[in-house]
Amino acid sequence: MKEIRNLLFLLAVAFTLSCAPLSKDVMRQVDEALTYPVVQKNPQNFLGKTVLWGGVIVKTTNRQEETILEIRQSELDMEKRPRNLDSSAGRFIVRQAGFLDPVIYKQGREITIAGEIVGKETLPLGGIQYPYPVILAKEIHLWEKIAPRRYPYPYWDYPFFWGPYGYPYWRYRPWYW
Repeated sequence: MKEIRNLLFLLAVAFTLSCAPLSKDVMRQVDEALTYPVVQKNPQNFLGKTVLWGGVIVKTTNRQEETILEIRQSELDMEKRPRNLDSSAGRFIVRQAGFLDPVIYKQGREITIAGEIVGKETLPLGGIQYPYPVILAKEIHLWEKIAPRRYPYPYWDYPFFWGPYGYPYWRYRPWYW
């Protein structure tokens, strides 16, 4: 019984780790040790290295040949999705060849990017000059918005088992909560 439980656990871990939103070829090139705080100190030391970063889009700017995304960095979870969106180590710039629609890639959307470090740009941010690490995107994954529940209370979900006085039956059973 214990062997079966261990096998199921290992299969679940393998399945979870294999569900990265980016291609395996790009994921093999990523240097996991190059986190945002490490690179932000001096991006020039890591030119040409491939990183995997994510966060929330702050601004999208289209130019003649490319699209510039300004991203507020956030740590990534097991699925490589940004987590804890209220905390950030800073911002970075992503250059993507071609056109990305600013209505789709709009402010507030969660994004994960694999790309090559190409340097840094110092641009105004509020009243300061902020040094942005710049990456050239190899692959971008824009995460779907999580839809809110249709009803605010769990007892409105199907199936309806109506109890006395017009309330759902399982409302009286605390183990359903």
